[in-house]
Amino acid sequence: RFADAGFQEVKVNNYQARVLGGLRGEWRGFDWETALLYSEAEAEDISPNINMTKLQQQMALSTPDAYNPFSGGWVDTPSWGDCTPSSQAAIDAIVFDLKRVSRTTLSLADIKLSRGDLFNLPGGPVGIAVGAEIRRETQRDDRDDNLNGTITFTDMVSGETNLSNVAAVSPNPSTKGSRDVAGAFVEFALPLVSPEMNIPLVYSLDMQLAGRYEHYSDFGDVAKPKVAIAWDIIDGLRVRASYSEGFRAPNLEQVNATQYARLASGPDFTRCEADIRNGTIANMSECARTASVSLLVAGNPELQPEESTNQSYGLVFQPRFIPAEWGDFTFTVDRWKIEQTDIVGLLGAQSALALEYLNRVQGGTNPLVVRAAPNADDELLFAGTGLAPVGQVTSISDQFINLLPQTVEGLDLSFNWRKRRTALGSFNFSVNASKLLEFSRAPGEIIDGLYEAREQGIIDPLTPLPDSSQLIAQNGRPEWKVSVTFTWNKGPWRVGLSTQYVSEIEQISLLSSTGEPWVVGSQMVANAYGQYDFEAIDTTLRLGVRDLTDEGP
Repeated sequence: RFADAGFQEVKVNNYQARVLGGLRGEWRGFDWETALLYSEAEAEDISPNINMTKLQQQMALSTPDAYNPFSGGWVDTPSWGDCTPSSQAAIDAIVFDLKRVSRTTLSLADIKLSRGDLFNLPGGPVGIAVGAEIRRETQRDDRDDNLNGTITFTDMVSGETNLSNVAAVSPNPSTKGSRDVAGAFVEFALPLVSPEMNIPLVYSLDMQLAGRYEHYSDFGDVAKPKVAIAWDIIDGLRVRASYSEGFRAPNLEQVNATQYARLASGPDFTRCEADIRNGTIANMSECARTASVSLLVAGNPELQPEESTNQSYGLVFQPRFIPAEWGDFTFTVDRWKIEQTDIVGLLGAQSALALEYLNRVQGGTNPLVVRAAPNADDELLFAGTGLAPVGQVTSISDQFINLLPQTVEGLDLSFNWRKRRTALGSFNFSVNASKLLEFSRAPGEIIDGLYEAREQGIIDPLTPLPDSSQLIAQNGRPEWKVSVTFTWNKGPWRVGLSTQYVSEIEQISLLSSTGEPWVVGSQMVANAYGQYDFEAIDTTLRLGVRDLTDEGP
């Protein structure tokens, strides 16, 4: 921190513009709508930073305007200030405005047509919606010349170079990208059976068929279908199901970015293994050596879109035999499953360090992990351990890739009771619950190999590793979530009560000395509010309390 240079005031200027024009009308029984859209957004980020070349030049002066890096704080104001600051001329010489300008644009044209009576089926008229669009997306991220490699830093003493000429800021290249997308969709609403047809056990039957196609200029074609069905067995008892496929295109940054640096950290397993063999620590849960490094992230023009398959089926029960004066009751139960493939992500710093640890205990290395040459202290640390001495980690290389499949499956349950316009007011009570039945991810060959090595004792048994294949009740994925809501209103008054329950989870990246994960206990949070409507002045006053029992996070 260059305390005598003053506080770092960051200025961000945002600009956004959007122009939309459209037409709508009717043509041969179709309702149609078309539009042209153009939008752009730009952000300029300016912050005072230290120019490394100027800093070294200013430190090398033998005049009173030399920058003094050894000045200290002031006992009267220990958190800031300096009683022996460098001259203002020295400070002005090394401080400059670092600028970043980011800009995105979207140009789009579309047309949509719909008609509720394309032709008739025995169950009623068929509805159709069809549309097409073309769009162009652009992205540009202009980094300061002192960061993007245009102006680099060369140490006047050692001759070593760095792509960043800014103190404590990693190099970042300027990036840009664009894509053209053309798409079309069609959807049919098919009433197959109506109540008037009087078919036993088929009160009504409706189906939805839909499909979407898109062509991306940077990775090709994608086409996805959807089918859904609603079968009312009797009035008030419905079976519903759907099947669809989806996709998400990688964003322009993930596709086009050249290598940039981000600060990352993770346990330095290799050096901690030396501590274990020296007897300094007992196991990897006591590892205190952290590698704080530059994570060198690169885009990948070979990325493919993430794809998913979605399935659901369930029941809706609205009992008609219950007297109307008791209120309206609705019960639902739905089971759903989402299977994702080619998820875009990074291997990550911790996985790279764990892989290097495994390779080094077997006499190899991980070329993605770059270390400084070992010094005398490093030689002493590794002496007698049987491991080749290594220096501190300086950087880890990573790249966006399409990762292995992930499957999420769950059960949704709900109950709702509604009673309107009674002498005591109107009431609404609902319970919604969600149970996670499966959350699994194929770890891949690298992570599978690390788990196998840990089980075989090749690496320390308490080495923390990324998520295993079954992820329920781990790292923010609770098995159960339940919410209960009650509201009452009468005239201008309204009162609401709600609770949210979340079951316990394990934070498996935090292990105890016996290898047990940290447990975050289950939580029940209650909320309440009261409300009054001043209709004469069109004003509502609400007073509420969140977390009534002070449960805390």
